[in-house]
Amino acid sequence: MTLAGQIALNAARRFRERAEGYAGRALRAAQRSAAQAAEHLETAEPQIATLTEAGLRFTELSYRCVDRLLRQSIASAQGALTDGAQRLRATAKAESLQALYAAQRASLPASRERLVRELEATWRIVAAAGREVAALAESTGRELRHGRGTPPKRRRRGASPARSRGKIAPGAG
Repeated sequence: MTLAGQIALNAARRFRERAEGYAGRALRAAQRSAAQAAEHLETAEPQIATLTEAGLRFTELSYRCVDRLLRQSIASAQGALTDGAQRLRATAKAESLQALYAAQRASLPASRERLVRELEATWRIVAAAGREVAALAESTGRELRHGRGTPPKRRRRGASPARSRGKIAPGAG
């Protein structure tokens, strides 16, 4: 074999060794990345289940609230129709303009009380739904932060959470 052939053979061998080294490192890096990605997917599974369950509970809560609001609206409409019918009857029975005015004026307190009761009932429905949504959000957040069935870690009495003192966290910035 000639000197040029030996040099070419030696260069090819070294190139192959380096290429195999690069390929091996690239393969190990890809394997590490794939293992980390699989781990992240596996750890996300309980969070997805938590969010799905919270979504179902929120949907149920929403439907229940809308149902109650619609029923309250029907009751309000029926109350308004009853008031209207009573006012029309009073108008039909009035013997004079003064009697008509007195009858209409006499019906105002009852109408006002009915309206206040209906508004209070509507407010109670909306307020209860708001409390339920807040409780759902709180419990869902707690489950996402601490995992299912794991009670949150409690601080000692009088201990304050750690504060940053102007230091940048690793990996930030």
